[in-house]
Amino acid sequence: MRRILPLILAASALSCRGTAPELYGPATLGYSAVLVRGRVIVPDGETRDAALWINLESPNERYRVRVRANETTLLRIEPDVYRLHPTRNPLGFVQANLHVKIAGRSYAVPFPRDILRKDPLEVKPTKVIALGVLEARLLPIKRGHEARVEVRLDDSNKARRHLIEDMIDRMMDAKASLEVRDAAVSWTRALEQALVLVQGEAERKATYKTPR
Repeated sequence: MRRILPLILAASALSCRGTAPELYGPATLGYSAVLVRGRVIVPDGETRDAALWINLESPNERYRVRVRANETTLLRIEPDVYRLHPTRNPLGFVQANLHVKIAGRSYAVPFPRDILRKDPLEVKPTKVIALGVLEARLLPIKRGHEARVEVRLDDSNKARRHLIEDMIDRMMDAKASLEVRDAAVSWTRALEQALVLVQGEAERKATYKTPR
């Protein structure tokens, strides 16, 4: 019993913070998936040695998402209506800051209010939704000042289309891991449907004319 209790407490803490969505989980049993990518820019340019953390939450589900720099990831989740949300501590309380790790160093950034104001995302069964690119920019450090990081979400049509196209391309990439290729192949139909929808958005915007 003494050995089991710590495991129960650890599992409870993880559920309060949010569970990790299955990375490159296959398209089975009516699951949904989201695509997300990190972009971290330092004074010398873009870096891969970085990650950001954000929650994806609905009334029924709570996921803690690690967003990898310079990598489009497919995350399998339960279908629901989600909001992008700050992360939580082990007791489930909301953390005011968004955490960014760059080259082994951690930064805390006030969670961007414009991300909180985003419309809810309806993720339907067997469908794929592209969230966008979560970007962190490490500003040049001024003498006598602390390092400062700015964070934004690029969920433009162009950014979301790029995520879908990137995942489709990786199906045929011999350098991609077998796990990534198998997951992408299993989501082929959903990825193609997502691409059609995003392209349709762009076409509607292009043909729309503002009344004079």
